[in-house]
Amino acid sequence: MFFTWQSIKYAESFEHFKLIWSYYRSWKKSFLVGRNSMSDELPWLNFPALEYLKKNLRPEFKVFEFGGGGSTLFFCKNATETTTVEHDGYWFETLKKTIEGKGYRNWNGILVLPEILKDNHSRRPDQPDDYISSSAQYKNQSFEKYARTICQFQEGYFDLVLVDGRARPSCIKMALPHVKPGGLLVIDNTDRSHYLSLVLDDINKSYENEFDLIAPVRYTPDFTRTTVFIKK
Repeated sequence: MFFTWQSIKYAESFEHFKLIWSYYRSWKKSFLVGRNSMSDELPWLNFPALEYLKKNLRPEFKVFEFGGGGSTLFFCKNATETTTVEHDGYWFETLKKTIEGKGYRNWNGILVLPEILKDNHSRRPDQPDDYISSSAQYKNQSFEKYARTICQFQEGYFDLVLVDGRARPSCIKMALPHVKPGGLLVIDNTDRSHYLSLVLDDINKSYENEFDLIAPVRYTPDFTRTTVFIKK
């Protein structure tokens, strides 16, 4: 029933509704015991966004991702180089052990913990220059060093950047110059309007909207929107 309700709520056309329902069986199977993004080695993106990635990812791609998981394994398996910045120490070690166990040698993992803010300045999670997360768990913590990790690399270095971690507006802003022309900027959960509200104008200066769709996601009852931009 929940899938039906979500389909009716989010379908933007009859064709979109049919597309959503074409994933129903795969979505239902994803809840079988033992299945998750890590075990399946898949990004935790909605179904059509994942199909888009599978179609457009090339073996020679250099990938950067804010936030690691099943996407890391997927990129290690399908791209020449994957760099991940992660903010959670326990999860970083879990990811590292998993990658080592699978024998991947093309991963560059970077752990950058958030820092405690030492002033009382007012900050907003939609403001890319504030470097904070909208999660209450990280109240009064700065993700500036985390977001700026990509600046270790030269501009135009990456073929694909996935923004699926903390302080996403800040990460998007830092990522913009580091995608090469023709490269892809993938932003997950853009149904949360504050992710793009203050950075969209900057994105549109050098990128075009390539993909934007809300759809079901494996392992969760919720539908999410993923947006992909291609650099001009």
